[in-house]
Amino acid sequence: MKKVLLFLGVICTVVSCDKAKQAVEKATEAASAVSGKEKIDYQVLSNEAESKKWYDAIVEKIGANAKVCNEVRFSVSRPSMEGMIRREGQPDNLMITANYQDPADKRRIEEISYYSEMGWRGPEKKEIRVIGGNAENFKLEDKLFDFSEVTYDIFKKVSADAMAKYKDDAKYEYQYISSLDINKKEINVTVKGKLKSNAQEKSETYHADLKGNPKK
Repeated sequence: MKKVLLFLGVICTVVSCDKAKQAVEKATEAASAVSGKEKIDYQVLSNEAESKKWYDAIVEKIGANAKVCNEVRFSVSRPSMEGMIRREGQPDNLMITANYQDPADKRRIEEISYYSEMGWRGPEKKEIRVIGGNAENFKLEDKLFDFSEVTYDIFKKVSADAMAKYKDDAKYEYQYISSLDINKKEINVTVKGKLKSNAQEKSETYHADLKGNPKK
């Protein structure tokens, strides 16, 4: 099996919630609006208005390159609530990455990314690394798809289907869509939650084709 590996770095910062610093907070919010930073709720990918906003944003950023996409990925993290080390006070984060064939060098890819703590970045040139197969036989064209064919209606349907399949209020303290990954073969939606019985985190992944039909 051949894969395109991308190396990403996530930088997290601490956001103050001290009510005594309202003036500072207002200035920070104004600066965030300019830079593209926003406060994120962990249910962002389950909220139709919010998910539509971010879907539209990445469509606009990709532009004409939508026809030669390699992967588009949305993911949410909760550093103050999840993970081996809890980072108290850190907000929920949204990360979006989209990579596509480099218009200037069709052997390589470009990437656009969004981090809720940093705003938009890119496009940046990215190298391709082939593992688990013969590098000489690799063709980037074999990995590309037209992201414009994955409409928001499909995006919304697959998200709703994933939550409908795995949601269980009796079993979990909370659940949310933690990632939605779109590539040439399928759409993968991961539903994450914390179990009431033992406080363990558990994830389930839903698979659909690019038309939104469930895959077995």
